[in-house]
Amino acid sequence: MSTVSQPRSLFSGIAYGQWAYWCTLAMAAWAGIYMPSGSIRSVIIVTPVLPAILIVAVSYWIYAASDEYFRVRLLKSAVVTMVAVGLCTLAYFLLELFGYPKLSMLWVNLVGMSIFNLQMLYLISRAK
Repeated sequence: MSTVSQPRSLFSGIAYGQWAYWCTLAMAAWAGIYMPSGSIRSVIIVTPVLPAILIVAVSYWIYAASDEYFRVRLLKSAVVTMVAVGLCTLAYFLLELFGYPKLSMLWVNLVGMSIFNLQMLYLISRAK
């Protein structure tokens, strides 16, 4: 009985997508702090959306190219991510009621994307 391994491009696709996301996020943070207001600053601040779309596209590509077992594991990763983000959002909502400052949705997005990508990398590395 032979085992089917996932191609190396799956792991590198997620890793490069995550790397591009964090680099553009750092550029957006730098632009938000140090650049003067204007259209170039606005474009740089919005650039992390493009790698986020790339990460979603790579995840869909992996899902479509996988067998049933891998698809179930991938869907479980998405569910774990949704539960973790939901619990963190609920917890911070309760902390806001006690006087903590309001949290930007950017942080919720960062936590969710990071949790999902770490699970994807772990899943693909175990499938080899």
